[in-house]
Amino acid sequence: MRIAVVSVDQRPLRAGSRDWITGSAVHMTELSAALARLGHDVRVYTRRSSPSQPEQATDADGITLVNAPIGPARTAHPGEQLCHLNPFGQWLDRSWRDDWAPDVVHAHTWPSAVAALVAKKMTSRPTVVTFHGVAEPLGDHGQGDRVAAFRRRVEQAAAGEADAVLALSHSDAHHMRRLGIPRTKVSVIPPGVDTAQFQPSGPAWNRRRPHRILAVGQLIPSNGFADTVAALPGLPDTELVIIGRPPPPSRGLGPHAAALRASAVNTGTHDRLRLTGAVPYRDMPGWYRSADLLVCTPSHASLNRAALEAMACGVPVMAAATGGLSEAVTDGTVGRLIPPGSPAQLVATIHALLTDPELRGAYGLAGIERARLEYSWHQAAQRTLDTYRRTLGHHVAAPRGRQTATAAAA
Repeated sequence: MRIAVVSVDQRPLRAGSRDWITGSAVHMTELSAALARLGHDVRVYTRRSSPSQPEQATDADGITLVNAPIGPARTAHPGEQLCHLNPFGQWLDRSWRDDWAPDVVHAHTWPSAVAALVAKKMTSRPTVVTFHGVAEPLGDHGQGDRVAAFRRRVEQAAAGEADAVLALSHSDAHHMRRLGIPRTKVSVIPPGVDTAQFQPSGPAWNRRRPHRILAVGQLIPSNGFADTVAALPGLPDTELVIIGRPPPPSRGLGPHAAALRASAVNTGTHDRLRLTGAVPYRDMPGWYRSADLLVCTPSHASLNRAALEAMACGVPVMAAATGGLSEAVTDGTVGRLIPPGSPAQLVATIHALLTDPELRGAYGLAGIERARLEYSWHQAAQRTLDTYRRTLGHHVAAPRGRQTATAAAA
């Protein structure tokens, strides 16, 4: 099968990369590699971001990377990137008419869905979309709500035009149905984890304190890092390492990092808080293995990549019972779940786990088994292929007059 993977804003993971890698980039790279290992012809289409990038290259996994010459050959800020989506889709359509024609198109993230569906509009092709989470619920947050509302409109329109939508968790699927997407169009396919890279054996980064808890993700308030920083006074002899950077175009560690540091200074725990910023993806197994516990307390989350990676490394997970986290982290088996926004329970649960090494060991072993048996990329690829085949079997050109994703973005 010829599979065109559209990833406008994320390039495939490079071996030895020192860049911070988002969950969607890891997912797209690993899934594409798994599909290629199953014998399929996979091409990943992304926007050229440097003049030195070749038009086309094939990597060690057998994936062909195509760099589309759309816009300036440099990294684009998110707002600027939206201007490239329509030309990108038109370029895809021309490329597929003149050269290699895909059997199915798979777009990762909502901007990529817009570009893929521009191409679909001109020459109908079976198109599958993975949003990697959906827009957060609206609240009273000013500009953030306007961005979320815009994204929600685009997701709703794009999902309506796509032939199939892949959700990473049942929680994501529920949110998609609330957008009006038919249940029959949505398939739940959890992501995988590379258990050859993420495993309990191997080097670990040195600690500065007897206990270490780890948190991973973008430095934004909704990831709940402030709650874990606030818990430090109740966790003696424990250091907290937070790995992540703010979303672009922020420079340095951004304003949220400053707020976290100020909170630690106010409670006298600043010497036990470490903000690493972005770290090389190849170093992540060592960071997980160095920790007693991974803490994931976002207010809204899809299935968290860090939770799966920590489980594969034999590290127990303490997570907020929200979104896909509550599906991956089975309470009392691989770790503990607590209600979101429960600071007292957060401290009590972390303290109980840190003082019970036998329980942590049991959770760690169960996590390794769960990651290997239920979250392999081979399984994810097989399930994705089933969706592709159903889409090919039932593909019907979209009727004229339907609202388009580009119209919603206008």
